[in-house]
Amino acid sequence: MGQQIIKQPDGKLAVFSTVVDAFIVIDATPEEILDWRAEEAANEARRTAQRHLDHVLADEPERSYFQFTMTWEEASQKDRENGYQHSEQPSEQS
Repeated sequence: MGQQIIKQPDGKLAVFSTVVDAFIVIDATPEEILDWRAEEAANEARRTAQRHLDHVLADEPERSYFQFTMTWEEASQKDRENGYQHSEQPSEQS
């Protein structure tokens, strides 16, 4: 991550981006920095999840999971081997 949290002379906080060589947050409290970073992380998680969903729904799961891609049958077998019954039958959606 090309960002650095910096304490300002007045005790407030700023975030400097080395990507754009500029402050991207200034005059923040610790709580505001935490909230800002949490939102940044949540947005990245949503983008990643959407990319995986797009690949799976396009029947191209290997684009996300590479050599570790499993079929329903392979995952179901592992589920049963570990004593779970989640995979008895996929639920039908009405």
